[in-house]
Amino acid sequence: MPTVSSTFDPLVNGFKFVNYFQIPSSINLNIPFIHVSAISLPNIVYGLCGGMCYSALDYYHAGKPIPGDATIPITGSPIYQYLLARQLNSLDHGTIEKVMLWMLMDDEDIAEKMARTEIPALRASLDAGAPAVIVLIRAKGLNDPSHNHQVTAIAYDLDPDTNAMIISLYDPNHPGEEPTLSLNLSNPEAGLNLTQSTGEPLRGFFVGNYQAVTPA
Repeated sequence: MPTVSSTFDPLVNGFKFVNYFQIPSSINLNIPFIHVSAISLPNIVYGLCGGMCYSALDYYHAGKPIPGDATIPITGSPIYQYLLARQLNSLDHGTIEKVMLWMLMDDEDIAEKMARTEIPALRASLDAGAPAVIVLIRAKGLNDPSHNHQVTAIAYDLDPDTNAMIISLYDPNHPGEEPTLSLNLSNPEAGLNLTQSTGEPLRGFFVGNYQAVTPA
């Protein structure tokens, strides 16, 4: 089938700076079913990838030009505060709990869930022209959850003969580029052969809970 694409262009709609931020350790997250009173935000995420994906989509949906500065915003600046607020939003609505659960799952179970629910949800969003934030699961078991990541899926191509699928991304870790995810849906029980073009390890992904907010 031909490529299904939104109009989101990483070179136009993505931030020009890379996802490299100091995150306040004073921000704690209360997570149901985790037997501690709170977990510090830097222990959950590295940088503000979710905030950057959410904010970029906010500007995109509002039809506003994204701030064009290539310099990483300084801590406490208005754009930094906006990114941080949207980072917290990106971890809400059960996202952290789902990340933890998926980290504990076997790769085979992740592949089955992706094929059954997440890939159809992603395709439905992009078929409707809407980019979708997806949460990449890289860590396994009780390893460091900050190794996981968030990106924005902006297009996909699915070969009906081979069931090979390529998903184009906006990735805050790679500004000015258009990385891709590759997988194959022929036999999910045996795995999806999921890889990222930029070489980072990848076990699976699920569709996030993005809801648009109009930036000031």
